[in-house]
Amino acid sequence: MNSVCIIATLGSLNLDVQAEFNDEIIVISGENGAGKTTFLRCLAGLEDCQGEMHIKGDIWLDSAAKFVKPTEQRSIGFVWSDAVLLPWLDVQANIALGVNDADATWLLKVCEALEIDSLLKRKPIMLSTGEAQRVSLARAVYIKPALLLLDEPFSAQAPDIRLRLRKALKDLQQELNIPMFMVSHDAGDAKVLAKQHWRMREGKLIVEVQTKAQDKVINDE
Repeated sequence: MNSVCIIATLGSLNLDVQAEFNDEIIVISGENGAGKTTFLRCLAGLEDCQGEMHIKGDIWLDSAAKFVKPTEQRSIGFVWSDAVLLPWLDVQANIALGVNDADATWLLKVCEALEIDSLLKRKPIMLSTGEAQRVSLARAVYIKPALLLLDEPFSAQAPDIRLRLRKALKDLQQELNIPMFMVSHDAGDAKVLAKQHWRMREGKLIVEVQTKAQDKVINDE
């Protein structure tokens, strides 16, 4: 079981999230400014916060012991709302950036699943916004992280591709057997992907919904 207990004050936002979760997909929704992205940034170690984090049997944060695991040691794959790719590297090099032990078979599997296997030799300037976003997602998955953090990872995708990507991402997450947090305003993402669907408001987790109650939550929105 993984767990987080995070308290942080960032500007006018008072973040206070306590939760336990398995190696599952959790979709987080809420209004702009509710703290969704800030919560992901705290998990990634990119914001100062207090509390505890236990991920995949490892301690990432223990404020009582004055311990904070640095971001680069947390084994995180993350995709923010804007794709950030190095323009002088081709797609394949961007995906494998920083990985010491290349795995060509896994790279091709990820790229085929995310429909970018035909783009591996292209430079980022030759990609559409949606393609660049999928390359960023492939890079996050390829490293086989202990935790996957996704902030609106399908926002630039056409509706038909988005439907296929939901299944592809779910299959990849299950193969890696890791927890995944995905911020999304699309109720369809929660319905198809989420084992749990959380809502945030003013920095707090206000609703935690298991799959059996999923349809009620979505219909209430």
